[in-house]
Amino acid sequence: MPLPASAADPAPATGPFTVTGSVASVGLEAVASGLGPVTGITHAGDLRLFITLQDGRIVILDGGAVRAEPFLDLRSLVSTGGERGLLSAAFPARHDETGYFFVDYTDRNGDTVIARYRASADRNRADPASARVLLTIPQPFANHNGGQLQFGDDGYLYVGMGDGGAAFDPDCRAQKGNTLLGKLLRLDVEQNVDVAPFYGIPADNPFRGPGDPLDEIWVSGLRNPWRFSFDNDELWIADVGQGQREEVDFQSVSSSGGENYGWKVLEGTRCSSSDACPAGTPGCTSSAYTAPVLEYAHGPHCSITGGYVYRGRELTQLYGGYVFGDLCSGALWAAFRDGSSLVVRSLPVTADGLTTFGEDRDQELYAGTLGGVVYRFVRTGSASAAHRVGLFEPQPSRFDLKAANSRAGAVSVIRFGPRNSRRLPLAGDWDGDGTTTVGLYDATTATFYLKNGASGRDADIVLQLVPPQPGALPVAGDWDGDGSDGVGFLDLREPLSPRFWLWNTLVSGAPFDESLGLVVFSAAQSGALPVAGDWDGDGRDEIGIYDPAASFFVLGGRGELFDVQLGTPGRHGLPLAGDWDGDGRDTVGVYDPAAAVFRLRNSPSTGPPDLTFRFGPPRGGWLPIAGDW
Repeated sequence: MPLPASAADPAPATGPFTVTGSVASVGLEAVASGLGPVTGITHAGDLRLFITLQDGRIVILDGGAVRAEPFLDLRSLVSTGGERGLLSAAFPARHDETGYFFVDYTDRNGDTVIARYRASADRNRADPASARVLLTIPQPFANHNGGQLQFGDDGYLYVGMGDGGAAFDPDCRAQKGNTLLGKLLRLDVEQNVDVAPFYGIPADNPFRGPGDPLDEIWVSGLRNPWRFSFDNDELWIADVGQGQREEVDFQSVSSSGGENYGWKVLEGTRCSSSDACPAGTPGCTSSAYTAPVLEYAHGPHCSITGGYVYRGRELTQLYGGYVFGDLCSGALWAAFRDGSSLVVRSLPVTADGLTTFGEDRDQELYAGTLGGVVYRFVRTGSASAAHRVGLFEPQPSRFDLKAANSRAGAVSVIRFGPRNSRRLPLAGDWDGDGTTTVGLYDATTATFYLKNGASGRDADIVLQLVPPQPGALPVAGDWDGDGSDGVGFLDLREPLSPRFWLWNTLVSGAPFDESLGLVVFSAAQSGALPVAGDWDGDGRDEIGIYDPAASFFVLGGRGELFDVQLGTPGRHGLPLAGDWDGDGRDTVGVYDPAAAVFRLRNSPSTGPPDLTFRFGPPRGGWLPIAGDW
């Protein structure tokens, strides 16, 4: 699935987030158990899952079972208990070529060690004699070790370091540039591969050069980053709080590093303390600090566990959400981007003793616990209801709605609106009850007539909205993801950059809520027609344009773009969109009125139709719609 274009950066938090609803049909399936405390879950570019255990072992989940022999056993080197142990492993993109991977552990002295190892000829076993130590970082106390390793999208190795422990960072190490504690480090492990220190400093590290801060530092002001992840060059850091706030910090794709996230001067958005901090440390209201984008309070929660922005395919309803949770309560949340806002929804499951998240090669999501269980996030219940097609017959103003997308599928009939009115048909869930109903648009009066049920010839909703230009074409969709459809218009005044004007509220005269442009489209398509659907499965419909002459779709709006060729150029088919296979993502279809044939695709990509069937009379002038009737 393509990644979206960069969206607006999330706005700073102003207090604990409010949960807005939940994400349906998400479950946890145990894929391994009895392992002991899990501290990391990752992959090496193939189907194996590498599970890091606090006691000093890395084990492999392969083919549904944990291999009897560990991939690496460092129990003789690692001190465990409390927050100490083997805390992370990371595999670079060239692991298959070099065999290299990296680990973070606390040694027998309680200090942090970053080391490189190499897989043996048997790629299911590492060579313990291949160790090369990159860094040994003294730890003054037993807690707040950080401990995660992660390769960024830039290929550099990032290292999460806590503030060194105790309470309230007694030496203010997170604000001092002469220590690596309380920081996120950025290392180039492609430099000095064969000579100590077995890494180099990236040329664009923000503090590279003589004097403090130390060259390795990428960002500062962290208490105990547990955990962090990258998404499309953006960085999400979950930082464990002291006793008041848990926070999620964010680094934009445009950042050149150097952010200071405020600890211990700030705990989340709350002022904390400057005791023992260097002279000149800014006060807690200073703009020198980068505020979190999310925070929450304690009780019953106590310690954040950071996760990932979900980019898998199985849970389309979770796509694009930053998934995170809490160690004490086991609560799980997903934060979705809505412009510069983050909308937090709860997940309908909990993970007791949640210690870590991880991804497999396909970016499906996993969670690990103190109790030694590894869970996979899965879809629960039945698949989403598949959409079916329908036809609008203008002369009698009648809708014929299919019960199945096949020639033999039963048909139900709704008579609505005046005969021979030249009104255009619409379909949408206007009241958010989960059922699609029909509507009509009268271009002569700029009026929508919408029904909330299947009976009666009268409209339940009548609204007049002035289109941006005469002749603008109507479209319907759930633009804000609230479960209710709104309406909009396609504006073709500028064929090189057609625009959609969208309304979320079905109230006459309301100002439009959003104007979306589709930037990749040819000027020649003056006969373009609009479509709308949830192309990426994030719960919000986006827009699209169909060129009848070329039988070509361009789908997108807020993020990713899809190009789809479907049907025969020159046949001048009519477009429609729907979730034909119930996977939670809408795709497109074409109705050929000359032959009365529907052609439907199950993915937003060019290819032959997945479903082809006849419905309606050839050359009958009927218009297609789709929905969950």
